[in-house]
Amino acid sequence: MKIYFELELRGDDVRQLGKMYSYLGNEVMPGLGTALFKIPPSAWVAEITGLDQKYKYKRNFLPYKKDYSRSNSVGSRGVYACYILESGKLYDVKDFKNRYYCTVDKYGNVIKLTESEVKECLKSI
Repeated sequence: MKIYFELELRGDDVRQLGKMYSYLGNEVMPGLGTALFKIPPSAWVAEITGLDQKYKYKRNFLPYKKDYSRSNSVGSRGVYACYILESGKLYDVKDFKNRYYCTVDKYGNVIKLTESEVKECLKSI
């Protein structure tokens, strides 16, 4: 089963402004804008595909579509990243305040997992 999953991208207006300044800085001197204006995303979802020595888990960051239908006038609140999650897969989720692991059951419910449960699931793969 696939489900529709949303995370709020708080401060998306600042991130978009940073992208613009990065582009302009790179026009002046290649690499300058990228070095000065790198702002990490406030939320993301990654599918966990295995164990990794450096990052703990091998992950594939999922693509998303932005939904501006509920945003305020400047886009600092109410902008959502919309993902499609599938049942039976493990996910690493970072929202504005928390980071957690989850999966989707066969009924379409998001089930939060502990780190030990994730490692146990990865052993069976």
